[in-house]
Amino acid sequence: MQRAAISSATIAKKTTAIMSLSTSTTTSQLQYIDAGANLLDSMYQGTYHSKSRHEPDLDIVLQRAYNKGVHTVISLAGTVNESIELMELIENLDSNSKKENRIKVFGTVGVHPTRCAEVFAEKEASANEITSWKPKSAQIQNEIIQQLIDLATKGKENIIAIGECGLDYARLQFCPKDIQKLGLYAQLEVAYKTNLPLYLHNRESGDDLYEILSEYNEKLGSEGSHIRGIVHSFDEGIEICMKLMSLGLYIGINGCSLKTAENLEVVKDIPLDRLILETDCPWCDIRPTHASMQYVTTTFPTKKEKQYTRELGKEFCVKNRTEPCHVAQIAEVIAGIKGVDVEEVVNVSQENAYDLFGSLEKEQ
Repeated sequence: MQRAAISSATIAKKTTAIMSLSTSTTTSQLQYIDAGANLLDSMYQGTYHSKSRHEPDLDIVLQRAYNKGVHTVISLAGTVNESIELMELIENLDSNSKKENRIKVFGTVGVHPTRCAEVFAEKEASANEITSWKPKSAQIQNEIIQQLIDLATKGKENIIAIGECGLDYARLQFCPKDIQKLGLYAQLEVAYKTNLPLYLHNRESGDDLYEILSEYNEKLGSEGSHIRGIVHSFDEGIEICMKLMSLGLYIGINGCSLKTAENLEVVKDIPLDRLILETDCPWCDIRPTHASMQYVTTTFPTKKEKQYTRELGKEFCVKNRTEPCHVAQIAEVIAGIKGVDVEEVVNVSQENAYDLFGSLEKEQ
């Protein structure tokens, strides 16, 4: 999901406000991994559609997640600058939380497909109102690739994937197809050089994404390796899903993957051993009108953002703002669709995440 950016000039000030996590006992016996969050989003700083509604509350959000059994979160980056900010945020969280009982936050380094124009291209003069883009020079392209490689290498304890990269044909107003593909090829080079898995975005672009990734997989295969990655927030049909899984990729499921009856049928046909739970928070909430709501049993009391305060945040979530704790609902929906226990869904998803991203442990 495209995120509202937080400037690098303010990240240190904002993360300083994050409190140390308490050592309260979790209220859930299950231990979840939210494998796709957007902790840099301005909503966690209290800003919605450029309007300030309440004080920053990321610390409260993470505390609630930990208390509800979410012990690991993977947060996503959308630009080079966001990658830097995310690394700073994770370092701040690690240094300010109690090491023996803390939520573990990991991150990605990369450029979202809708942001590729602002990173990999520059505007051309145009006689009409349509924005035209041309790729930056080969030298600058290589410098961007090297910068991403350097960031991933520097943050190797906390950076576990390259992305969020991929293709998004539903929002071409932000970046044309050719520049998106250029950005994807660049980040495949970063993944190749760092030996990190891919955190992939796909929106109405499954066939093209499959073709590009197949080429990349053939390159790896010639060297005795293979592609590793997750197709995040999947919402296309089962045919595209099967093609992507045939490459060995995992499929990330969140509320946007579970809106319609057709979505539920697709998820029903995806083997559990290829699924990974995520929220894409603060986006992709499950709403009463969604087909998946019939399977949700865990609910969280909410307040509208205009009414919300930090004091209320100890008991209430913000209405329609997803948090890592909502990963429990994703697990319940998948369990309901497949007719299995929630515990099985959670445990298999966790095993899948470990297989893809490694042990997801931090030094004590």
